[in-house]
Amino acid sequence: MAGLGAMVAAGLCLCAFPASSASPGTSGPSVLPVDAPTVVNGIEVACTGIGQTRLEARWQDYGVRVEFSNARNEYLTGGAIVVRNAGGRALLNVSCDAPWVLLRLPRGAYRVEGRLLDSAAKPRSAPFAPPASGQLRVILQFPNA
Repeated sequence: MAGLGAMVAAGLCLCAFPASSASPGTSGPSVLPVDAPTVVNGIEVACTGIGQTRLEARWQDYGVRVEFSNARNEYLTGGAIVVRNAGGRALLNVSCDAPWVLLRLPRGAYRVEGRLLDSAAKPRSAPFAPPASGQLRVILQFPNA
């Protein structure tokens, strides 16, 4: 897809989703504000994807867009992700009340693990690498949501 980088569909890998936070001494994910860029554990991150604000050009500056969807490709809200580096260390543990979590990460290999809060839907995960340019879409699809 021109301008969006490659797309990763992550409905195939089921994984255990840790309840512990990526930040020492905390429990559960950090709650991201909607439509407000922020920094968590040194990583630039944003929670967005609802209404007209999702069309704002500033969101294209993030190299990775993690999306939550169901089997009908409808966006879902109320998800949480953990981002791990190639060595398996948790770098980020956040929740978002919108369907997109945007990430600015250095080049490298990562894995995102996602779950829907307050849902019995099985967790999903996918490996990814931020592109040199453009935006990579990592779609976490929850078919039983």
